[in-house]
Amino acid sequence: MAERTSVALGSFDGLHAGHRSVLQKCLSDRSDGLLPVALLFDRHPLEALRGAAPPLLMTCEMRDALLREMGFALQTVAFTEICNLEPEQFVRDVLCDSLHAAAVSCGYNYRFGKGAAATAYDLRTLCARQGIAVHVADPVEIAGAPVSSTRIRALLEQGEPDAAAVLLTRPFTFTETVRHGNENGRRLGYPTINQRLPARLVVPKYGVYASRTQVDGIWYDSITNIGIRPTLPDDTPGCETHILGCGEMLYGRRITVSLLRYVRPERRFDSLEAVFRQVRDDVAAAFPDRGA
Repeated sequence: MAERTSVALGSFDGLHAGHRSVLQKCLSDRSDGLLPVALLFDRHPLEALRGAAPPLLMTCEMRDALLREMGFALQTVAFTEICNLEPEQFVRDVLCDSLHAAAVSCGYNYRFGKGAAATAYDLRTLCARQGIAVHVADPVEIAGAPVSSTRIRALLEQGEPDAAAVLLTRPFTFTETVRHGNENGRRLGYPTINQRLPARLVVPKYGVYASRTQVDGIWYDSITNIGIRPTLPDDTPGCETHILGCGEMLYGRRITVSLLRYVRPERRFDSLEAVFRQVRDDVAAAFPDRGA
């Protein structure tokens, strides 16, 4: 990479409001002729160091696609190759020699170098010696508290996707392949698509959600059940979505679902007919202006 760059540093899981304050600074540097670059790790630092990492707010595939849409070039490095670099080495070898950085942006709590001993303010000092400008983004607060991936995960696990969406700046969204089900819904007039949740993604609170589902570029109102379907038990958490106004057969296709609002907890029913009477009621509760 020979072009002079403005580099965004961070994990960027979820691309939430705090991350966007870092990313926006890099994008603004385009006016100075700098190429915006997001420096990403091949895996979460905690996974590399401890063997386990927190659940993700979005898949890496979705994160990368959104970053490219924003205008970023992506540079992925193996975390194990840089985690033991001294802070001076990271600035010299990675930012200067590899990325040709003229500017760098990071969050107020960014840490780097061997043992994560160096802070964002150490980065400013070290980069100044190399003539690299550094922007350290302040905390972004919403509803009286800093935005963080930990806070957003907690909201989703509590069944508050609408509150999480404010911090994410977009609904919690995932894309997965539609699997074959038992087609009970189609026979009873409420066809559904069945999907697994993407691996390593945070699992929202079990229950029924008002949702939006994208098919062929069109967003449809929908209702989505997250969980193990207690009436038809399945040990693996997944999601079952009834899409209003779309009767296409979607087996084998990768379909995108966004959760909007929590409607009710999962519930066991005595019969399939009772399940689908409840689906009618769930549609009315989720979208009162249109009914079932």
